[in-house]
Amino acid sequence: MKNYRLNAVMAGVLYFLGTAFGVASTIVGGEVISSIVTNKPLSGLDLLDLVATNSSQITGGSFLILLMGISLVAMTIFLYPIFRKDSKELAMGMLLFRGALEGCYYLISTIGFLILVLLGNEYVATGADSTALQSMGNVIYQLQSLLGSVGTIVFLIGATCLYISFYRTRLIPRWLSVWGLIGVVPYMAYALLHFFHIDYSLGFYLQMVLAPQEIMMAIWLIIKGFDHEAINKLMTDKRNV
Repeated sequence: MKNYRLNAVMAGVLYFLGTAFGVASTIVGGEVISSIVTNKPLSGLDLLDLVATNSSQITGGSFLILLMGISLVAMTIFLYPIFRKDSKELAMGMLLFRGALEGCYYLISTIGFLILVLLGNEYVATGADSTALQSMGNVIYQLQSLLGSVGTIVFLIGATCLYISFYRTRLIPRWLSVWGLIGVVPYMAYALLHFFHIDYSLGFYLQMVLAPQEIMMAIWLIIKGFDHEAINKLMTDKRNV
């Protein structure tokens, strides 16, 4: 009977890579990208001049954001065949929100940063005196910040489908699934506060309940894989339907 070991390992590796690419993008991308990721918008400076000065960093960070999106979308493809044996609705919810929609968010974010780089270079080329370019740059920068909260909400809906599927199937220990479901609540609170421009300086702590769980889950999938008894039960139940 197939044990789906490859699916588990690939899902864990892609999950881990997605997280690694995301962290690396804030480091490589410099203060422009990190200010968006950490929800600490830059102010009191010439944004496009800063973008032009750090264009290579922003381009590199954008590429890592794209890689993060590709990794996390691919992760859902390896989990979908197993989850659909338990619940097609939950599996499709994960594939739609954690796959397609979250992937679109990362793609839009990547394109947004690249457009910002183009505006910065054009701004410098015109002698740094274009009010129109400054306005466009500020709007795109602020849009990137707002997109962050939208992308987080989409991610959390998909994550909820994923954790419920893991809880129902027992493919990983239930304490890991419960940890994930608990972590979704404060993370969603952070996303909503961000969306409505309410800042209580708690963003880091609200995210930290879920962040270590995702790393732990990725490591578990790589090392332990899926529970064999849970897989056997899932296959047996599927044949009896």
